[in-house]
Amino acid sequence: MDRRQALRNIGWGSGALVATPTILSLLQSCNQNPGFSPVFLSQGQGHALKMMVDLMLPSDPEVPGAVAMGVHKFMDLYWNDVLVSAEDLPALEDEFTKVPAGGQQKSVRNGFTALETVFQSQFGEELASGESEEFRTLLSQYLKAPKETQEAYSSEMWAYQMALKEDPNATASSEAMTYGLLTGIRGLAIWAWKRMEFIGEDVLWYDPVPGVYDGCIPISEAGNGKVMSL
Repeated sequence: MDRRQALRNIGWGSGALVATPTILSLLQSCNQNPGFSPVFLSQGQGHALKMMVDLMLPSDPEVPGAVAMGVHKFMDLYWNDVLVSAEDLPALEDEFTKVPAGGQQKSVRNGFTALETVFQSQFGEELASGESEEFRTLLSQYLKAPKETQEAYSSEMWAYQMALKEDPNATASSEAMTYGLLTGIRGLAIWAWKRMEFIGEDVLWYDPVPGVYDGCIPISEAGNGKVMSL
């Protein structure tokens, strides 16, 4: 079994992203390699991803943000090497397991296609030409939308995902698919950033062998209010 298939088996079998040694190795490699040449996304989509994760988790003088840690590179590689493609389906599906027709990769690609449609409609240009303030406007529009709007998008995306399991041509509105993509990017970016070695050990509260639960200790003994990295 080659590395690519092993990664996909890890991503598929877990049901959710788990910090396995292989995934952590992929994370650290993204932090070490300079430059960004997308392997799953197009150049324009890669530009959009980089700009958006930088806005979600920006750097400051003391703490490196998502782009500085290579989170956008990890996400592109994760989508390419771990998510299920149409070619993987025959080997992975059985009577108990069903994934969207066309594979998980197609769902991400459909999301970026919707993002491109929305971006061009709203700003009159391609993703590759997008500037920081335009992406900031887009993120605010969807991720800070009124609760009822977000719930409507979520309901539409749920129905779309259910329909996609049977019909590879199922569709949803570009707005709902853009919302689904952006929430997914936000969640994966935060997950990856927190698990980078430097962030986990030097920025967050790192305790590789936590002790017994004690609900009444000084905050100085509990990471000084920092989130635990494990």
